[in-house]
Amino acid sequence: MKKQQVAPYGSWKSPITSDIIASGTNRLEQVVLDGENIYWIEMRPAERGRCVVVCHSQNEKIVNITPSPFNARTRVHEYGGGAFVIHEGTVYFSNFIDQRLYC
Repeated sequence: MKKQQVAPYGSWKSPITSDIIASGTNRLEQVVLDGENIYWIEMRPAERGRCVVVCHSQNEKIVNITPSPFNARTRVHEYGGGAFVIHEGTVYFSNFIDQRLYC
């Protein structure tokens, strides 16, 4: 049995880190409808914060649209821009590393 230690409030060592807590949580952003399909960006902490465009199609299948290492994210998002857009089933997105548009 491990001996109990007393430490001032907030100074103790914890086995629970912020990385452990955040790694199990995917954040969803920018939900877009295109006909019967639903698209969104899924931020994945377990993939170093990579943002993936995901599609839930009318046949109930969920598919990753942007493969690794693409990171659908833009630096202009704070100004009302978005990281991706869909037109008639074609996804266009900005890749974070080079800020270029891809289809």
